[in-house]
Amino acid sequence: MSFKRCTLLAAALGFGLGAAGVLWAQEEVSPALEQDEEDFFGSAEVEAAEGEAEVRNLAEELDQERLGFSGNLEASGSYLLTREFLRGELGQEDNELGLLVQGDFLLDARLKKGFRAFLDLGLGTVVGQPTTLIGLKEVFIDFNFANAVYFRAGKQVLQWGRGLLWNPTDLINVQRKSFSDLEALREGVFGLRADVVFARAFHLYTFFDLNNVEDLSDIAMAARAEFLLGSVEFAFSGWAKPAEIPVFGFDLSAPLFWDLSFHGEGTLSWGFPVDKMDTLGGPVPIRDELVPRISVGLSRSFDAGDIQDRIVVNTEFYYNGLGYKENMFEVLIPDHLDTFLADYYNSGDYGTYYGALFVTINRLFKTNLTLNLSGLGNFSDLSFIAMADLAWVPVNNFTLSLTVSSFLGPDLREYTTLPRVSDTPPPVYSLSGSAFSVGLGARVAF
Repeated sequence: MSFKRCTLLAAALGFGLGAAGVLWAQEEVSPALEQDEEDFFGSAEVEAAEGEAEVRNLAEELDQERLGFSGNLEASGSYLLTREFLRGELGQEDNELGLLVQGDFLLDARLKKGFRAFLDLGLGTVVGQPTTLIGLKEVFIDFNFANAVYFRAGKQVLQWGRGLLWNPTDLINVQRKSFSDLEALREGVFGLRADVVFARAFHLYTFFDLNNVEDLSDIAMAARAEFLLGSVEFAFSGWAKPAEIPVFGFDLSAPLFWDLSFHGEGTLSWGFPVDKMDTLGGPVPIRDELVPRISVGLSRSFDAGDIQDRIVVNTEFYYNGLGYKENMFEVLIPDHLDTFLADYYNSGDYGTYYGALFVTINRLFKTNLTLNLSGLGNFSDLSFIAMADLAWVPVNNFTLSLTVSSFLGPDLREYTTLPRVSDTPPPVYSLSGSAFSVGLGARVAF
């Protein structure tokens, strides 16, 4: 490795450590009151003495017309060192500098008796790109009949399944959860949702998927029956579409010994409604075979230094019965690789065996620092991502973050491959290798 490359890598590491030291040295202030959609628009907890008058007053207060506005805005920058650069095979221009500004603006109009309209306007711009992306992530209307049947019509994100990162029972949402930001607001799917609450222990959810529908035969339907038995919650679900293979699912969450919490979900189908690609670049229908997809996870929080739930640990394992046995990044010719990456590949759903670990340490050194340590692995091709994120909150609702990531494993594997797409359509991909990245971000929540 040349002196110049060593210097760049050392500078990146030194920059990261230096920024961490600056954050560490800050004096303690109050933790941020980060607001997500539910926090902002949800009803505040109100303590009231028992009695009909108090209950009636609370109900009247909650049944008021009101308009809420919230959101977040973030500016971030990252620098990625490629494997080819570190080996001396390519120059510094092979590395990637990314500068991004993005945000979400949420508008919530609450009417009486549970009627509601909601909008999430997302925007993003990449420095150096001429186009600013603006789109409606969600826009929907809530209404009900006699407070017994509840409807949501429009573009929406559904909470379907119990997995932290992987939700095999979710065949509805168009955007998957992100490993780097599990709480990120996602793109919604257009449709009609109906919820029926028969009793506290039994809920029925249905959804008609109207995305890209041109004919009645294009409508897909999903249903989920949820039960509560003591402290155990479980549900049966299903997805169906005319002329497509139905998929059936089950999910469960339950407390275990040693204050552990368990969650799991899975699907089973005879075939699958999504095709795969073969090594020659052609589509392969999945028919006449049993296809299981299962995710299971454990979580636990720990008190430390008189701080409750100071350390939170989550782990999850995913078995994907649709995973590729071949290394498609190696065997496909360039033209077929373009099609594979554009139409078939989904990160975290490519291999057969996956695992993830998330560790959060709140009030690090009893300051307003939060350290997140995360790991993601494709055990089928032995590629991994290790990530550390240090967040500092100098004032409420403002966060500065430093993120360091390392991409581990052999070349041309899922998490060591860096697909680069051309700026002009049709998309043309070239493959490079990810090695190490450092990122800084500033985020305002309002």
